[in-house]
This record gives sequence, structure tokens and C-alpha cells, in this order.
Amino acid sequence: MRTMPSAGPNRARKQGRAMMLTFEDVVRGSNEQMLSVLTSWQQGSIEAYYAWMKAIAPLIPDLNLYHEMPTFVQDMLGNPEVILENNYQTAIAVVNLNREFVQEIFKASFIAPRTPHVPRAR
Repeated sequence: MRTMPSAGPNRARKQGRAMMLTFEDVVRGSNEQMLSVLTSWQQGSIEAYYAWMKAIAPLIPDLNLYHEMPTFVQDMLGNPEVILENNYQTAIAVVNLNREFVQEIFKASFIAPRTPHVPRAR
């Protein structure tokens, strides 16, 4: 799929024009901020979990419940790492499918990014 060059603030700045904030810039900024917050939250959660596990480790026996199960139960459950990877691949496929769906809706609605603005009749 071909993409059109961005007419964002960097292009305007290179051409010596005043910088104009577009909706695209606002959405991009919001997405970057959301990802930054999510990354910070996840990192904090991981650090808290490690600290908690380190604190309670002396209180619990040294065992791995999955590997302590009988082999036939492990076989029925499957490999947790493979299951997790399959779930993430499915999520990626769903997001890609949703993207294609929205692009088709844009095309059908005549609001695709390359469609010129047509004022509504009053």
C-alpha cells in the first residue's frame, strides 16, 4: 500500500512556514502518550511483582506447579509458552483485520485520506 508523504509540522518547518497543529498530530501525540503511560505502568507492575516474589520466596516451598503435575495433565494443558504466543498472534491478526475493515469503511464512505474535502449541501 502506498502512503502519501506527511504534511505534518516537520515538513512545514523545513519549508520555512509556520507550524500548524493538525488532527493527525494530536492523535499521534495521544497515542505516544498512551503508550508511554502503559509502558511505565507495566514496568512498575513488573518491578513490584519481582519485589513481592523476592519478599515471599522464603515463605513458600520451592516448586513449579506446572512441572509437578502428572505428565498426562501437562499434555492436556499444553505448553504455556506456545499458548501465550498463539494468543498474541491471534490478537495481532484481529488488529490487522480491524485495520483493513476501517480502511474499507473509509473507502466506502468517501472519507479516505486522499479524498478531497467536499462541503455538505445545506
